[in-house]
Amino acid sequence: MRVAVTGAAGRLGQVLIPALAAAEGIQAVTAIDRRPVVAAARTTPLQSDLADLGAEHLAGHDSLIHLAFQLMGGQGGRRRRDRDWVRAQNVELSRHVFQAAAAAGVRQIVFLSSAAVYGPWPDSPRPLTERSPARPRFPYAEDKVATEQALLAVAAQYPAVTTCILRPPAVVGPHAHPLLRQVARSRAYPAGAEVPVQILWEEDAADAVARAVARQAEGIFNLGAEPVWSLRRMALHGRRWGIPVPQGMIRALHPLAWRLTRHAGDPGWVQGLDGALQMDCSRAREHLGWTPRVSTSECLERLRR
Repeated sequence: MRVAVTGAAGRLGQVLIPALAAAEGIQAVTAIDRRPVVAAARTTPLQSDLADLGAEHLAGHDSLIHLAFQLMGGQGGRRRRDRDWVRAQNVELSRHVFQAAAAAGVRQIVFLSSAAVYGPWPDSPRPLTERSPARPRFPYAEDKVATEQALLAVAAQYPAVTTCILRPPAVVGPHAHPLLRQVARSRAYPAGAEVPVQILWEEDAADAVARAVARQAEGIFNLGAEPVWSLRRMALHGRRWGIPVPQGMIRALHPLAWRLTRHAGDPGWVQGLDGALQMDCSRAREHLGWTPRVSTSECLERLRR
């Protein structure tokens, strides 16, 4: 099996590429990114902008894994605050890649979406299933929903193409966004943050992607570590005390931090502090044979070492 991966130099891509290269049944991996990709066994780097990626680059591949996405400011510099530019990078370039893959005869397209498509909202179902409606609450989630729709639209034009959509929560680990690592290590937490949320260790996320390819899986799959805790419990795990911060203060100060540094993350994320994000991941267990190896408590302990 030959597999192509976009966003190969990204945070999860750096974990996924070695996992794919070592996986049984995968003969070759094409690692695509506009930034340089470190070569690995059975891996061929392809340095290219997605806009320049054509069917000729994807011909002969069995699966395409689409990771490339502007996340929490990404590499856009000042343009990260230009909503039209970010949406074009996320949605329109993704549509272009899906179209190129389908035209090249790629049999399966795997898209790493996000649990953010569900909200989170105070009235979100507990747990959320893959049949729960998408209710994006901020721009990043809106783009994930639109990209899912773009993938399904392309697949409707090419019936031979199988689509697989994975919806993980915040992916944490050594390669995670600096903001996520800071939050996990901090004693501060949003006051009143008692609603359930999920996280996922990066190697477990990569394992789910690899399994989806190996099984040529089709459909939507929720992913998440267990057990499901509140932000307050996460902050207090293994500690005697924490620092509750009023949510109003966080919402007021975060836009300023966003203007000063891309490491602060998209302001939309703080809008979901009062929302629940608890998913039913049984479908991934049943159809992918996937179970997260790293629990919520171990995720936090590893990040704090």
